[in-house]
Amino acid sequence: MKKFFQFSGTISGTTYFLRILFSIVLSIPAMIIIFAFFGMFAIEYAEIDMQNPEGFDQKAFEEKIESNPDDFLEALKTSFTPFWIITIIVSLIPVIWFGMASYYKRVSALFYDNRLNVFAGLIVFEIAADIIVLNNDNWIGNVFIGAQLLVLLFMLFKNSGIEEHEG
Repeated sequence: MKKFFQFSGTISGTTYFLRILFSIVLSIPAMIIIFAFFGMFAIEYAEIDMQNPEGFDQKAFEEKIESNPDDFLEALKTSFTPFWIITIIVSLIPVIWFGMASYYKRVSALFYDNRLNVFAGLIVFEIAADIIVLNNDNWIGNVFIGAQLLVLLFMLFKNSGIEEHEG
């Protein structure tokens, strides 16, 4: 199990794809925690009585949000307690670590001589592309989404030339 989280060895494109799918499975606890947070927040903000949930008025809840959206966002911000933040971060650490190890192993298979430089460059590109996509809702965001897709397809389908991968 330890070898799956180490930054050593190489993997094939098929293994890389399977590791991407496993990263999704690893992120399930984080998704459950995030949904629990929003569920708890909605129950508190809507003032739902759990002893009598049939008494919940959806229309009144929607009107409360529409009448004062700033109050809704402020309540959402204040409900992010250190417990929720630490819990979400701790649940995401294995996902991020496993994903980075997988990315490094695939880069090592494709660019063994310059693996550190290529890995660092691709990480910087991915972070910059995510920031650009989130901040731009125009053609430039679409260009970076396309570039990220091309990098993923290259990582998946490029033949590394290594017969036996160790990782």
